[in-house]
Amino acid sequence: MVQLVSSKKSCVALLLFVATFVLSSCQNDADSLEVDSKGFAMESDALTRSSSTLPFLKGADLSYVNELEDVGVVYTENGVEKDVYTMMRDYGANLVRLRLWHNPTWTTYSTLKDVKKSAKRAKQLGMKILLDFHYSDTWTDPEQNVVPAAWLSVVNDTTALADSVYNYTYKILVSMKASSIVPDLVQIGNETNKNIMVSDNSLLTPINYQRNVKLFNAGLSAVRDFNANYNRNVKTVLHVAMNPTDAMNWVTTLKNLNIMDFDMLGLSYYPQWQGYTPNDLGNFTAQLLNTYGIQLLVAETGHIWTRKWNDNCHNLMSNMAPGYPQAPCPQLQKDFLVEVKEAVRNNGGAGVIAWEPAWVSADNVTLWGTGSNWENVAFFDFNNNLLTHGGIEFYSENNVKVTFRVDMSNAGNDAKGYITGEFTTNDDGNWQIIPMKREGTSNIYQFTTYLTQGQTGGYYYLSDSTWTARETVPVESQGSWGDRLYQVISAGLTQTISNVWSSSSTISE
Repeated sequence: MVQLVSSKKSCVALLLFVATFVLSSCQNDADSLEVDSKGFAMESDALTRSSSTLPFLKGADLSYVNELEDVGVVYTENGVEKDVYTMMRDYGANLVRLRLWHNPTWTTYSTLKDVKKSAKRAKQLGMKILLDFHYSDTWTDPEQNVVPAAWLSVVNDTTALADSVYNYTYKILVSMKASSIVPDLVQIGNETNKNIMVSDNSLLTPINYQRNVKLFNAGLSAVRDFNANYNRNVKTVLHVAMNPTDAMNWVTTLKNLNIMDFDMLGLSYYPQWQGYTPNDLGNFTAQLLNTYGIQLLVAETGHIWTRKWNDNCHNLMSNMAPGYPQAPCPQLQKDFLVEVKEAVRNNGGAGVIAWEPAWVSADNVTLWGTGSNWENVAFFDFNNNLLTHGGIEFYSENNVKVTFRVDMSNAGNDAKGYITGEFTTNDDGNWQIIPMKREGTSNIYQFTTYLTQGQTGGYYYLSDSTWTARETVPVESQGSWGDRLYQVISAGLTQTISNVWSSSSTISE
């Protein structure tokens, strides 16, 4: 990684930066930089300028992919080997997020060299890049944020530390430019809820917001100056893992302390740790935009498709999203991600990024053991084959919001509405019984899910949560195996399928 000289005085640091910039590369094993007469890196070939506006971002953090492929992981779709970046792009993803550590001594991945390799793969497919600066030699999150070892000597000199942040950020961008892979967005820190760049994690609190702002501003200034010097428009992101109320207060605090303008607030949103709903997320998205003109970017999200595991590495997530049935399956993984996407997009947000959807079980060794903590959240089954109608389909724009409605009036006084069908299939290949929501005090129950245009399959209703409580489907309404058959429209985005218990009739309003 970059070895920057962090001075005791800011002026000395700046002079040393200019010298080291011209004489050395940004990373010991990175490609050397060509520099012009002003000390700025020259183009190695023609580059596409960052657009002043970005599309709605539908992304995947694929930081683990190089490491997994190096230990033999092969990704497949319908049993056929396929490049995982191409898979994501073909389903509609338009951005790849990549983490960057300063000088990790415990791994050879998420270094500048590794990030460049990944960024080239994304750019070749026409995908945009979000570069996630951790400003550490290892993971940063709300419980750990240790300064890079190379900067430890100036950790208590905020001015000198800010110089290091500025110089490092600027140098990385110039190095990536020289390799024709300028990121479209830069994230200044990762899950920066508490103090950042501390010497020890015992110092994460009490939070010194003034110090944080000075360090944030150094990174933001580096991106601003890079944009000015090279006619770019790299967007900036600050990132926290908080509920909407705390996140709004965090932004307000930073604004009161003269944080520089930034384009997006990145948010980690996981049902395991954040108990609010996608609707709450949408409301916050609109509030943030209306109050500060800042777009919300869900920088990390994910949802389980099973509670099983494929190795001895402890799975981090096991909870379903609030309001979701306790029946994990690929379809509900997709439903959650589509809900998040629509909540953000419909309220003026910038986009949604699934975190490490390709982190399957493998023989690589992480800080937590051999394997993956995330295989039950990935978009792939335990054979590394793409899940059928799973989370990857949230990138697509041909999802139809299908509402199944059933009148249970003739099912008995104690009857409640339940549904099962091909879209409830779990990791064992079995259908699951899903509770439906009652409409007020009526006998009508409903269940909404996001199916793909043209998708077909079997389903039926039950009056209780046991298989013996299934309805008798009239012959004229039967598809295969005596079940009902749903057929999703081939054009349009909403559909209602209306039924009456054990009848071929539809609901009469």
